[in-house]
Amino acid sequence: FPKERKLRIEGCTTKEDLACPTEFNSEGQCCFIIGKDGNATNLTVEHCAGLELFTLNEVGIESVKLSIYNSSIRTTEPFSAMGDLGTLIWHTRNGKAHIVNQLHLGVNKGSLTSNHVTYCTPGWYLLEQIRKKFKCANFYHTIWLT
Repeated sequence: FPKERKLRIEGCTTKEDLACPTEFNSEGQCCFIIGKDGNATNLTVEHCAGLELFTLNEVGIESVKLSIYNSSIRTTEPFSAMGDLGTLIWHTRNGKAHIVNQLHLGVNKGSLTSNHVTYCTPGWYLLEQIRKKFKCANFYHTIWLT
């Protein structure tokens, strides 16, 4: 985290990046180390395997989700909680932060926090949908022109 505690988002993790994570968790599995600063849970760090789910409903609308599972340690706090809806989840690479996804649901499976799952919309998909409606959208401005 930067010294002044302001993490600048400078890009978005691509579909290809999510398909091939380059970091490893403590068990030697490929993953992303991700973080978020939610209203309910504050700064939380977890690992994400980068697996996406695509579904198509009965009227042909595509939905894309990414799941984040809590580490299997029983004493781990949940990655998300009620009040974190809409929180940006990021990943740092070479000292620069990239959007991974936006949080939309967290669920405990049973009473253990080690079974907690957070569901998110991948950042690449979210930005793609915004750009369909707002063709000139620019998400990484450093200077605003008046």
